[in-house]
Amino acid sequence: MWIIHVNRNFIYRNGRDGANRPVFTVKKGRSGSPRYAREVRLNGPSRCVYSQQPLSCGAKAWMETEVEPELIDEMTFDEVNAI
Repeated sequence: MWIIHVNRNFIYRNGRDGANRPVFTVKKGRSGSPRYAREVRLNGPSRCVYSQQPLSCGAKAWMETEVEPELIDEMTFDEVNAI
């Protein structure tokens, strides 16, 4: 399962400094390494989840899909922090 959520910290930082960090975080499962993108295309069934039991990053709302999402403008964590 793939998990996609919006990184509100990056949205906040973009607003403060005018940068264009990718705000979508994508992980395979709950413990996968995060990947970052400005756009995510889901080419299969997906669902939106809201839970009082947050992900490890603190997100309480996210999307899940069994199909690997297509990431547009993908970046690594180091590339994002260099912006």
